[in-house]
Amino acid sequence: MRSKSSSATEPSQLDSEKAPLVDNLPNASAAPALEAAAGLKQESSGCFMGISKRTVAGLAATGALLLIFAASAWIPDPGCIHGMVFPSQLQSASSDGRIDPARVFLSIPSTERLLENLRYYSSGTHVAGINYTQASYTRDYFEQQGIDAKIVEYFPWMNYPVDQRVALYNTTNNKVVFEAGLREDVVAQDPLSEDPNNLPAFHGYSADGNVTGQLVYANYGTIDDFKALEKAGVSVANKIVLVRYGRVFRGLKVQAAELHGARGVLIYSDPADDGFSRGKTYPDGPWRPESSIQRGSVIRLQVYPGDPLTPGYASTESAPRIDPKDAKNINHIPSLPLSYRDAEPLLRALQGCGANVSTIADSWVGGLAAKGVEYWTGPSELSVNLLNRVEYKTVPVQNVIGRIKGSEDSEHAVIIGNHRDAWCAGASDPSSGSAALLELARALGELMKLGWRPRRTIVLASWDAEEYGMVGSTEWVEEKIDWLRANGVAYINVDNAVSGTSFAAQASPMFKRLLHSVTRQVPYPNSNESVYDAWLRQSLAEHRLGSASTESVAHASANSDADIDANDDDGASAEKPHKPPINLLGSGSAYTAFMAHAGVSSLSMAFSGIPGAYHSNYDSPKRLTSFIDPDMKLHQAMVRIWGLIAIRLADDPVIDLDPVSYAKDVRKYIKMLKKQISAQSSDDTASAAALGRVRNLHAAQRQLLISSHMVERDRKHLRAVYGEDCQMKSRRRHASCIKLRESINDRVFGLERHFIDPEGIPSREWYKHVLVGPGRSLGYGAQVFPALAEAAEDGDWRQFQVHVKHAAETIYEAAWFLREV
Repeated sequence: MRSKSSSATEPSQLDSEKAPLVDNLPNASAAPALEAAAGLKQESSGCFMGISKRTVAGLAATGALLLIFAASAWIPDPGCIHGMVFPSQLQSASSDGRIDPARVFLSIPSTERLLENLRYYSSGTHVAGINYTQASYTRDYFEQQGIDAKIVEYFPWMNYPVDQRVALYNTTNNKVVFEAGLREDVVAQDPLSEDPNNLPAFHGYSADGNVTGQLVYANYGTIDDFKALEKAGVSVANKIVLVRYGRVFRGLKVQAAELHGARGVLIYSDPADDGFSRGKTYPDGPWRPESSIQRGSVIRLQVYPGDPLTPGYASTESAPRIDPKDAKNINHIPSLPLSYRDAEPLLRALQGCGANVSTIADSWVGGLAAKGVEYWTGPSELSVNLLNRVEYKTVPVQNVIGRIKGSEDSEHAVIIGNHRDAWCAGASDPSSGSAALLELARALGELMKLGWRPRRTIVLASWDAEEYGMVGSTEWVEEKIDWLRANGVAYINVDNAVSGTSFAAQASPMFKRLLHSVTRQVPYPNSNESVYDAWLRQSLAEHRLGSASTESVAHASANSDADIDANDDDGASAEKPHKPPINLLGSGSAYTAFMAHAGVSSLSMAFSGIPGAYHSNYDSPKRLTSFIDPDMKLHQAMVRIWGLIAIRLADDPVIDLDPVSYAKDVRKYIKMLKKQISAQSSDDTASAAALGRVRNLHAAQRQLLISSHMVERDRKHLRAVYGEDCQMKSRRRHASCIKLRESINDRVFGLERHFIDPEGIPSREWYKHVLVGPGRSLGYGAQVFPALAEAAEDGDWRQFQVHVKHAAETIYEAAWFLREV
């Protein structure tokens, strides 16, 4: 591996693979492009294929026009789908004569290129710290598109598997009754299932250890589940705890077990959540087969992400490190993931021991009941030996950072990112997003060949070591924190771009208007709908079914803005959402440091819904193209959405971030907080007093809403009096226009920063956002007003009063900031 670190690990066999597919533009015929330029290709609906005549007229002076069509497969005009016209696509040039980059961009993304990219990135296991080849490939690809790019290395402390064992045995005669295979079956049709570099059963940041104890089943391993065991008279002290994936982040399951005195934790994928109970299993269908193992990190994500030994600052090669025993985001008992095939004998060994889980709650019964398994709590008569040998070391990880310098306002930047590392081949997570990032880079490169440059800088980031706990992105944000807080316009994240067919998004409320607008412009594959239409339809169907979010490849929060208030002004209804839901941002992907630590408004999105291969050897291109996106059009749609949002934020004269939506959502957050207090508090008097103090938040929220409307009035005034482009001959009017436009932009992208508290959330100070952050007992899931919610949960009403006052002051200060013209 090319690294300055003497502790670097050697590259895997990925470094010796065949030369990557980085080629020049294909030798495609120019005839389709010439036909389109002449307006000859036309459907019966009257919609032209390709770009419009007006666009052609604006570009005819350059031969670069042909490169667009030679570089991508010919596709129908995104403004026309089976005769349906998207009106916002019909303009092809802006008022100042510049090309309309969004219009041209939509015709560029190629499904063939996306498939090539996907096959490259998921050609083998590429774990963090041992994928330098892919880092250099990504950098070189960016550079070939005319994008300045470099590799930025950090040196975090990470673990790798050495030896694992799970055995069930009789302590009386030491006879082994069952030994877990801890391996996934080979699928004959899928060569990646037998890649010699595939990882064994493993948890990132798990503790090294060899422990033995009786077995106890604890359902999903939530705090409430452990409380239920205590109520049933079952102790997990000195036991091995068996829990299933779902509900909360896996690191919280291990932490909860540790806090209750357990010696070790086994986490299995139950078929009720992700297996044969959901449908046909791979290779016959997309769902998780019986031998499939879900790897993943068990870092204490809710404390802080990133390198455990450099909390709050970047893990550069020379950075000081804390002692590992002082790292607060590391668990101290060993853990391993299991398949449900390996979990079945363990569950059968519990039969008749302790309490039948139906006496606790029917929700404790999993899908293996269909195979005659009875779910009991234990403790078991037999014992379990859990061996987890891991090696911890400091290793270099590589972020790839590309930069397209802005033409007018180069200091301010829009950042778009995807992580590159995977536990296995990672076709969905994250290679579908990595494939999309490369194609987005190529499309931006084609625009630059036409002479286009964004007004603001665009930064493209390919992160490493995200799977361990957002390490690469966190270290970069910690190093660039001052620059980001001064200049970061927004961060747009795509992790696993395609793992299902349902569009989903988590975002700061600042993105609502823009995201709804863009998804209306992009066709949903193989339909007469836009992505927006399909998104709304799918969310309404899920709402009717009452489906609940679980921990999945989408990392989606269970908190949706459509489920909060039946009478809110934006039309969201608890019974029937008027707009597609945008979830709150908790944690679980690379946006975490941007939003929760730096205060940069963030968006994360995906086509999700079928997590049946998540973090397993079966997350392969074969499965992805067989059952989820056979024609790669979902990937293409994601590139279009991602690119349009980036172009709009980087190139529109006035940044389309929406403080009014934010102010309205703050009111929703307050209502959510009040419901939590009412539901949690056993002290009615204290609860009533706390709810009374929340009135301060309501008053602050009203001021924020008033100030937000002032920004919108300024935006309307700019359009009506000057025009957003500030194209006028009078120097005085031009200067006034520029000043007002800069003021609007500074306020809308700076608003998020005003919800950042430098002191952070008590006991987990790295998280600094006052309004929203990952829940202390959720991990991935979001919690509104986290400091207040946690004080209420702890019954610390004195601290609650302090935090209410501070939160109200923070909102008031944000409101006054929006009035600074």
